[in-house]
Amino acid sequence: MYLINFEIPAFLVSLLCFLYCLTAKHRQYIPPKTLKSKLTSQHFAFLLMLVTNMLSSVSSVVGVYLTEATFSSVATWQYLFHAFYFIFHSTLSITFTLYIMNVTGTGLNWKRTNYALFAIPYIISEILILTNGITHWCFYMDENLIYHRGKLMFLLYSIGVFYLLMGFIFFIKNKKAISRVDSIAVGLFIVIASAGIIIQAIKSSLLVELFSESLACLVIMIVLEEKSGHIDSTTGLLNRVAFVDANRKMMSTKQKYNIVLIRLNEFEKFINRFGVREADTFLINVSSYLVKESDVSDVYSYRRNAFALIFKDSKYDNAMNFAKEVLDKFNRNWVIDSLQVKIDILITVINVPVDIETLEQLENIISSDYKITKSGSYLVSTKEIKDITRIGTYEKALKRAISEKKLLLKYQPIWSVKEKRTVSAEALLRVDLDELRNISPDVYIPVAEKTGLIKDIGLFVFEEVCRFLKNEKIKNTGIEYVELNLSVYQFMYDDLVDRFEEIRKRYGIDTKYINLEITETTATLDDYVVSKTLKEFQRLGYTLSLDDFGTGYSNLVRMIGSKYLNIKIDKSILWNISSDKNDKEMLRSIMSFIKELGLDIIQEGVETKEQLELAIDCGCDYVQGYYFSKPVSEKEFLDYMENENK
Repeated sequence: MYLINFEIPAFLVSLLCFLYCLTAKHRQYIPPKTLKSKLTSQHFAFLLMLVTNMLSSVSSVVGVYLTEATFSSVATWQYLFHAFYFIFHSTLSITFTLYIMNVTGTGLNWKRTNYALFAIPYIISEILILTNGITHWCFYMDENLIYHRGKLMFLLYSIGVFYLLMGFIFFIKNKKAISRVDSIAVGLFIVIASAGIIIQAIKSSLLVELFSESLACLVIMIVLEEKSGHIDSTTGLLNRVAFVDANRKMMSTKQKYNIVLIRLNEFEKFINRFGVREADTFLINVSSYLVKESDVSDVYSYRRNAFALIFKDSKYDNAMNFAKEVLDKFNRNWVIDSLQVKIDILITVINVPVDIETLEQLENIISSDYKITKSGSYLVSTKEIKDITRIGTYEKALKRAISEKKLLLKYQPIWSVKEKRTVSAEALLRVDLDELRNISPDVYIPVAEKTGLIKDIGLFVFEEVCRFLKNEKIKNTGIEYVELNLSVYQFMYDDLVDRFEEIRKRYGIDTKYINLEITETTATLDDYVVSKTLKEFQRLGYTLSLDDFGTGYSNLVRMIGSKYLNIKIDKSILWNISSDKNDKEMLRSIMSFIKELGLDIIQEGVETKEQLELAIDCGCDYVQGYYFSKPVSEKEFLDYMENENK
């Protein structure tokens, strides 16, 4: 005799979960419209599991009760409900695996062929059940209406186990795509469901399989499906947490998809003008429009003034066409109640993994307050946004490097042609952070200049040079001076000279050992403060060098009138010289002109013997570059000088 005490609770638990999902979640999930969107919807698969579990439970209970019935057509009805049970229960197996696939993001980019192969075992089991009335291969009823398993019943169980194993494999393979809590919940789901299957397989009269599966669904609903913390309270859309989780899942499983980001410009002004109530109404209108027109179920409100849509079909044109439709919509007035309002937007389409590959890159974009100064709504390329957000990333990294003392200096030797030895060195800034360690200072120094961080960085560099010169070992190497770069933005601070002097005097360093490099652009500025500061440095005994000569528009009058220790010729001039005789003559003419002014020449960027010979032949006095040494740490520089002196 079958024990149905577990089947009725199974139905009630599944019904409870189903009703809760329909009532408490009607604003959280957009019903998928297409077959592909249904197959890739986690919530749809969950609802399907609940429905099949309920129908299986009802069929099982009715089938068992009919065993005691006495009306004439009882055999037919009993057979039908047993058949219904197996039809729904076979469906439950495949929906279980489908749910695991959607939780872990396994099948998001599956083709029709993949789904067809995936469904073949299920189709076989359904055919066996539907033809069972003729074959009796799955089950049959004897003359006493007693149920018996058929000779191919094992095949139905094998197919169920097959889908169970597939779900387990997908879970293990892509476990990193979901959070630890969700991972534990899915693991419990599999264990509880498997336990019921095993118990019922061993003792067929103990109908616990559906009950264990309904309990497993309850666990899933509480942990995975109850996402009230993932809902934006104003629009009812999924929020930033859900958006990040969805992208983490898809990126972890190497999916190809597109994201459309929509940001409302100057939304605070909109609130100030129309009020909070009207602003909320407007956001609800926008969210409804996006849901209705996009035909995708993945619509998010990741900030109060920003929306995102995920297009899982991997077709960039589909996402781009929708972005253009939204742009056209926002170029016209919105009608809200009795108001006609217009607000500008910035919209961009991100192709994953072409444009971005990591969640960190996406976070940088959605966290950035990038702006377009022009009025109107614009379609902004991912490259533009990445360039803008990169500045924010570098600024944060530089701030952290300053606070965590991750700035450091390296020194590159400068070799004298006349003395055939290293006579000075240039101090070069480096940052010991992963974000900037392999990035050229030419990239992040401009960020420091524009954000004001150059002041602290400049003071750090100057103090490190003074500390370096204080080392007695340096004095024994024959180094005449150390060069350090001054940014034009440092001249904006009127206490620059005073701060440098305070540091220098604290270390007891003579100004003759410090040479300040300024760029050609700085040297040509018609700025009273710059000119006054440079003259003050020279009055105190600092020497000046002109850096990167040849990269800007030289003001020869200023160069002639200034007292530079030397002129450094930019490496690009040397590197661009070909075998053409005219190119070499150009460099020779530049150096000849500088020497006629009575100034020494440093040629930077010398990396080969041929470049060294060319630079010397054209008339340079000093050479700097990888041919002699790359920029090295203080200890490595001392070792280098020791070896050279030997």
